[in-house]
Amino acid sequence: MTDANEAAWTAEGGKAIPNAVNESSEGTGFQPGDGVVEEASEPQEVSSPNRTPEEEFLAQMLAATGATNLEEAGLYDPAEVAAEEELIEEEMSPEERQAKAEHDALVAAFDMIRERSNEGKLTTPGTWAAAGIVPDHLIPVDFSDLAFDEIIAAQAASAAAKEVAEEAAQAAVADADAVSADSSVEDVAVSGSKVDEAADENAPSVDEGDSLDSEIETPEWKLDDIKVLEGKQTYLYSSDYMTDTYAHWAFLAEEGDDALTLVDNAREESRLYPRPMLAASLSSKPYYWNAEQIEQAWQAVQESGSYPDIKTCEASNGERYFYSTDYLSDAQAKALAEWYSVERYMNV
Repeated sequence: MTDANEAAWTAEGGKAIPNAVNESSEGTGFQPGDGVVEEASEPQEVSSPNRTPEEEFLAQMLAATGATNLEEAGLYDPAEVAAEEELIEEEMSPEERQAKAEHDALVAAFDMIRERSNEGKLTTPGTWAAAGIVPDHLIPVDFSDLAFDEIIAAQAASAAAKEVAEEAAQAAVADADAVSADSSVEDVAVSGSKVDEAADENAPSVDEGDSLDSEIETPEWKLDDIKVLEGKQTYLYSSDYMTDTYAHWAFLAEEGDDALTLVDNAREESRLYPRPMLAASLSSKPYYWNAEQIEQAWQAVQESGSYPDIKTCEASNGERYFYSTDYLSDAQAKALAEWYSVERYMNV
């Protein structure tokens, strides 16, 4: 074989095959690439100059997934979805339309509690009204009552479900203990199946044929994380996004009782760590007090005479602290204040 023919060999399917050019093709005007087997390319999606950027994006998404329409690709046209929802709502009766409005508003209200908790904020019923999520056919007070009724009902249902599950688990343990040591494997399996059957009987049933209207009327909310604090107003927060301790501090800030806020913070710091509370810490979230507010709060504590355990001390650098003698002696508070403000920095 000539050097030209040897160079004309190509690889396909893991095997070397000769080019269509053979020894007899010499001098016949052979051009580079003649007879070379090339891999067939996949059809490419041709961009249309008439498409909008949105249409071009959707076309590319479809081409990438190999789907022929948006539904096959798991995508939905927002305009079509909105049109379908509008059509469904137009076909509803006035009562169904109101029920849907209430359902959507409750979803927004519960989402708002969680979102604001994640931002370190409590939520009040007035927040819902200010955000404009109260349905048109309800006044704010009625919507708040509806929301609290749903929270109470959902948490009661959750507690009942947990109780059923605990009873089923206890029954399973009792049945297992009742099985004698010499029972056969088959007997144990039968006993286990009976426990499973009992648990299935106690489990809440779900009718797959329930309509959307039924779901709206009896939504299965999961609201175990929603907590309520009562003060001058009613406050709500989600324990999934805000700790109970921080919620208490935020509650005090909202209530506006500066003397009690200083006292509670000083007592908690003295009890928990234990250490005196740096006065300047009240200038941080969620209080944001300035020096004047801190001084006014301390004056209110002293004038009230209701908090004899709350005292103050200073470190040698002038930083002020508050503490409770229920948990720290004067000497301890003074020594700890000096440590936190001065001595610990000298040891770094």
